Amino acid sequence: MQHIIVIGGGYAGLRAVEKLANTKSFTITLIDKNPYHYLQTDTYQFLSGRLNVCDITYDLESFCSAFSNVEFIRDTAIGIEKSKLVCQNDSYEFDKLIIATGAMDFIPSAFKPYSYAIKELNSAFKFKEKFLHKLFDEVANKKEATIVICGAGQSGVELAADLASVANECGYTTSSKKCDIKVVLIEAQKTILPHSKTYIVYEATKRLKKLGVSIFTSNPIEKIDENRIFLRNQELPYDLFIFTGGIKPSPFVESLDFEKNSHGYLKVNQHLQINDNIYAIGDCAYILNSKGEPLSPTAQIAEQSAEYVAKHISKQTKKPFNGRVYGTFTALGKNYAVGHILHKIYFKGSLAYYLKKAITFMYRFGIKLKLNSGYKNRKEISS
Repeated sequence: MQHIIVIGGGYAGLRAVEKLANTKSFTITLIDKNPYHYLQTDTYQFLSGRLNVCDITYDLESFCSAFSNVEFIRDTAIGIEKSKLVCQNDSYEFDKLIIATGAMDFIPSAFKPYSYAIKELNSAFKFKEKFLHKLFDEVANKKEATIVICGAGQSGVELAADLASVANECGYTTSSKKCDIKVVLIEAQKTILPHSKTYIVYEATKRLKKLGVSIFTSNPIEKIDENRIFLRNQELPYDLFIFTGGIKPSPFVESLDFEKNSHGYLKVNQHLQINDNIYAIGDCAYILNSKGEPLSPTAQIAEQSAEYVAKHISKQTKKPFNGRVYGTFTALGKNYAVGHILHKIYFKGSLAYYLKKAITFMYRFGIKLKLNSGYKNRKEISS
């Protein structure tokens, strides 16, 4: 039997495990440093207090227990020696290895003492605590607060909208019709949501302004201290700061001696391989489409790349990988979103919001089915 190791329990890793498990001649080991799968597409709702930690994390051991040929090992990958994965606690032989370690927040060194990392659950939880404390202080003691988000990509925009939305809802329920928590969104480029279509940028900007979010574009931060942010021609006081302006590969990927692009992501061939028996999928890989254009690091591409690699290892396909983004939806506070399908059909408002929620619900539902099956299997084995 072939032994396949998957490193990383994110979107790509779980989909690879699920698809590979259908081939009973494989034994699969999922390795991750954390015991949970982190639903990062809903991070903004966790940070704003709409969701709890149990709403955005799923137990990896239970997920793996749903399959007879899959095991989960909690360990931290360190390096690769021929056909052996070296981790902190042990080394593991493999026939095929799938690297699906995703990416982590890139925070400039000057910002690190003042920012939180939203891709790290512990750091995200600390931000959530601080925000809810500021919300409490505003309601109970009428203390003002300013929250600054640097980076107006999808993560930054969704977070700014939901923080402002929650603050506004809190203002309505306390009968003041106003909440003195101010949300500021800063972007170094000309517009928010850089590289998005004009319609998306326009509608998102309009919605953010309606929520009361202050937007500064073409305005990189030149300096920051524990109380103030210095822009080119302006100084902003702040109470909470978070940088959402970029991502970078994991330390494990950085340590590997394989070809990478200028940003440190693993270069893969048309079959998503970095050599004959090692694949890289999801956000840790530099993946091109059939036109030779780089694909954005999204959950869609992570799952598509995982499904493809499972088929390639199972010899179900020899065709090159050809991923594409079928659509994106950006949440903009309670019951509101903006998005598109294939850049041909555009949506905004509650319809877009519920389309986005439906996609998330289907993903959650699939995970929960595996978890329930895993719990049942483990209970039967232990009894």
